[in-house]
Amino acid sequence: MNPSEPKQIENDSWHPIVESLPNGNKSPRRTCEVLSRTFVWVADGSTLEQVGLRATVVLCCIRPDLIGGQSLEEIGLRVGCTRQAVEHLVADFRYTLGWE
Repeated sequence: MNPSEPKQIENDSWHPIVESLPNGNKSPRRTCEVLSRTFVWVADGSTLEQVGLRATVVLCCIRPDLIGGQSLEEIGLRVGCTRQAVEHLVADFRYTLGWE
C-alpha cells in the first residue's frame, strides 16, 4: 500500500462468521466487521516490522494504556520513523474504520 494513499477496505460482511449472526442485533455484526477491518489493516504491513508498528498504532488508538501511554513521537523513535509517519498511520487506521 502506498503510504500517501489511505485505502478504504471494502465491506466484508460476506464473511461466514458475520453471516451466521442473527439479523435482529446489529451490534455483534458491527463488532465482527470492525475486528475484521482492524486485522486486515494490521496485516497489510509490508514487513514484519510494519505489521508490529500497525499493531502498536491500533493499541495507541484503542487502548493506549497497554503500550504505557506512549506518544506518537515515542513510538516513532522506538521503530526508527518520525512522529509524522506514525501520525499518518493513525489517520489511515481511523479512515479505514470510518472514524474520520
